[in-house]
Amino acid sequence: MLRMMNSQRTEPPSRVRARDGEGGFTLVEMLVVAAIIGMVLAVTIPALRRSMVRAELLGEIKMLQGAVSVARINAIKQSRRVVLRFLLDDASQKGGLVHAWLDEDEDGAKDNNEDDVGRWLVDPDVTMMPDGGMQLASLSGTERGIIFLPSGAAIANSGGTVVGVGAVVLQDYKLNRIRISVQGGSGTVRKEMWDYEDSVWSDETRFWRY
Repeated sequence: MLRMMNSQRTEPPSRVRARDGEGGFTLVEMLVVAAIIGMVLAVTIPALRRSMVRAELLGEIKMLQGAVSVARINAIKQSRRVVLRFLLDDASQKGGLVHAWLDEDEDGAKDNNEDDVGRWLVDPDVTMMPDGGMQLASLSGTERGIIFLPSGAAIANSGGTVVGVGAVVLQDYKLNRIRISVQGGSGTVRKEMWDYEDSVWSDETRFWRY
């Protein structure tokens, strides 16, 4: 009887070994999994890095396009002259504050009694610079920007009239350059990217450097 009970409780050694191995990984299987993970990372990390480079600069461009729209709309709605300042000087600067206000005394300077229209902070990793061929309008002192009249017409160029085009260039740490230009009069905004290969500005934003 005792022998019969023991035989019912005890399984063959081969079957016990099979159960002990269930759910485990061999060294070869682990190496295969590690290789697959490495291949996935090798593909996704560079793609992620490229998308981050594009998103950073394009995000700043979109913000400044919005600033132009806000300044123009406020000039029309409030029937006041609005100044939108891009540059503190006619020179390159790391990031900075893009500032719009109601220019009540029409002197181009921000006075304490003049209300803000908006403030937009540019990332310090992005350089703002003037465009030599399309200088922005002169404001107070050495400041450069755009003046919107109550009609919505823009004074964007250094000529100081509603004709001509003014532009500001944004450059990231990879030397990608995108230019925002504003047409005098209509206030139409245009976005262009610098093509290093052909040394021209293009309406297409596909000339990325990584």
